[in-house]
Amino acid sequence: MQLTEQIYQALFQAVLTGEFQPGQRFLTEQEAMERFQASRITIRRAFARLEESHIISRKPKVGGIVNSTFAAAAGALQTVGMLVPLDDPFARSFLHTFCREAARRDVITALEPAATGAEQNRAVMRLVLHGVRDLVVWGIDRELDFNLFLRLRILGVNLVFFDRIHPGKIADYVGLDNEAAVRLLIRRAAAEKIRHIFFADPCALDIDTSRERREFCRKACAAHQIDFTEGVPAPLPPGSAIFAVNDPAALRYLHCGVPLFSIDGTPEAQAAGIVSCRQPMDKLAKACFQALRNQRKQGETWVAHDHRIAPEEPKG
Repeated sequence: MQLTEQIYQALFQAVLTGEFQPGQRFLTEQEAMERFQASRITIRRAFARLEESHIISRKPKVGGIVNSTFAAAAGALQTVGMLVPLDDPFARSFLHTFCREAARRDVITALEPAATGAEQNRAVMRLVLHGVRDLVVWGIDRELDFNLFLRLRILGVNLVFFDRIHPGKIADYVGLDNEAAVRLLIRRAAAEKIRHIFFADPCALDIDTSRERREFCRKACAAHQIDFTEGVPAPLPPGSAIFAVNDPAALRYLHCGVPLFSIDGTPEAQAAGIVSCRQPMDKLAKACFQALRNQRKQGETWVAHDHRIAPEEPKG
């Protein structure tokens, strides 16, 4: 790697890790020369790269300032970085569908299969340092560094969060319409004369999707005059059913001998007789591409949007 590129990446990483905050004064050419023991012409080339990449702005008599307004990579979409773990069956199914949609659009997919939020923080920096400017993130947990993702957004990286973790105003969100899915399932439970719903979330993950499903289930049960309880007791009273937060959770309760309701619609759940709402993967993948395309078109006028995709009718 040439010295100019090494210095560019080192300074870019210093911004990503927060050494230089948005709106803060950046290094002068002289300070960078001393820091890297490099010539002025090399430093100027690295600074020019940083300016072209919307990382810094330079003004006469002011020097460099780290950019602080939202930007977006423009032009044709060519490569999408995917932060998706491979140990989750739902994530694998989504990744397969997304890659198929990417191939149809002649877009290359770059996968980082990080298994924790902390690993995803490091993985996203690798992708960006290697030039990827469009990212789809299936956030694992609350170890995600949202300040890092905010800096990425300011530096012109287009971001879409899929499922699990909602990013607030720093990125678009694509996910299932959980309220609609829960209403479909509870309506089915009411038709089957279920009197008690026990909400099961055995892993108790600190993620937005689980919270949404739990609260929507509580409200839907109240609307149908069904008793709602968190957790699964033993034994279960007559007229009971279990509403699991997702299909892997539902599969843990097959031994309970009561109706099981869930969300995902995996073949394994359907084969086991679980009543599950299938997530329309094709529509979710297309919504991710649409969100990235909108960010590229709208640039600095972009504002975050939720893209909630309607579920399919529950099967089982």
